[in-house]
Amino acid sequence: MSSTSLPDPLSEDTDSPSGWRVVGGAHALTAVTFGSAYAFSAVFPGLSEEFAASRGEIALVFSISAFVFYSLGAIAGALADRWSSRAVIATGLVAMIIGYIGASQAQTLVSLYVWYGAGVGLGIGLSYVPALGAVQSWFVLKRSRASGIATAGLGLGTLLLPFTIGRLVPELGWRGCFIGLAVVIAMIGLPAAILVRKRQGDKTSIEPRSNDRPSPFTVWRNSRFRLFFVMLVLASFSTFIPYVHIVPAAHDVGLSLESGTILIALIGIGNIFGRFVLAGLGDRIGSLRLLAILTFAVAGSFLLWSVANGIAMLVLFALLFGMSYGGCVGLYPVVAADLFGVRHIGTILGYLYTAVGVAALLGPTMAGLIFDKTGSYLGPILFSMAAAVAAGFLTLRLREN
Repeated sequence: MSSTSLPDPLSEDTDSPSGWRVVGGAHALTAVTFGSAYAFSAVFPGLSEEFAASRGEIALVFSISAFVFYSLGAIAGALADRWSSRAVIATGLVAMIIGYIGASQAQTLVSLYVWYGAGVGLGIGLSYVPALGAVQSWFVLKRSRASGIATAGLGLGTLLLPFTIGRLVPELGWRGCFIGLAVVIAMIGLPAAILVRKRQGDKTSIEPRSNDRPSPFTVWRNSRFRLFFVMLVLASFSTFIPYVHIVPAAHDVGLSLESGTILIALIGIGNIFGRFVLAGLGDRIGSLRLLAILTFAVAGSFLLWSVANGIAMLVLFALLFGMSYGGCVGLYPVVAADLFGVRHIGTILGYLYTAVGVAALLGPTMAGLIFDKTGSYLGPILFSMAAAVAAGFLTLRLREN
């Protein structure tokens, strides 16, 4: 009898209770890592004042870290596929803790670029894709729901940490807040990493059992991958701009720092709804169809921002943007798993998320530089809306291929 016909003693069932523990760990990880990163907007004014820097120069601090953490996913996903997801994630979290501590002592803008960019970049880069890849491996029937709940941690973190940091900045300063974020990562992130692991064995998979992991050149020859990659660049260009610039933009229309951080919290509330509720609808109506709808909704949210001149319209923008963007991010790994399978999902997600890294590097920095030249965010807002519309149409094409 062939050895391939024997049951695998290490095999674990899909959609099992063990998978939901992994979802819980990934939820906590995304909450503390992305929540701390998106608290950057709350310290934006303090950094600008401390270093006498323009908005473009300060936005570059975040953009460098975002470029690192999404670009690094291509390496982290492959490492997690080959070795232990827990070890890769824990390594990233330790780097993130060190990065925040180093950034808190920065005396120049360049040193802030290095400590914050490298530390936060490594932290999320080595944790996000391995955690999402582990979640995808555990589910088939409830994959959209599981992915939505796992990534909903991002919304919860965005709800809690930026608002908390905004309240603490007057008391602790941005340096003390960076130390506080390092403590949060150590107290919550490291224990959560213990829960994350990929499913062992696969008795039901119909994918070929090849040990050869796809190279970037191999996946790029796939027309669906190329289309998905371009769609992600366009869709992601706009999504980081609110997280970095909404607080200074709120200040420009006469609102306080606290009001600006409340807007970030509202994005977090919408984000939680988008991931818990909207992303789960993909199991019913189809993940690609839902992704296209939500991408067009992101474009609609930027239309609201373009005409906002006070708190009411900014609140509507924050809620709609949070819901639609949250649902999209919850669906990206689901769509990737549906299109390319789960055997090397960490590697595939890592390659795809380099597109988000490119957009993250360009979006917030360009918005800051354009503001420095024009004194207005209108140009970046309208460009973001157009990019999201184009991404929505590309998603429809992806559905047709």
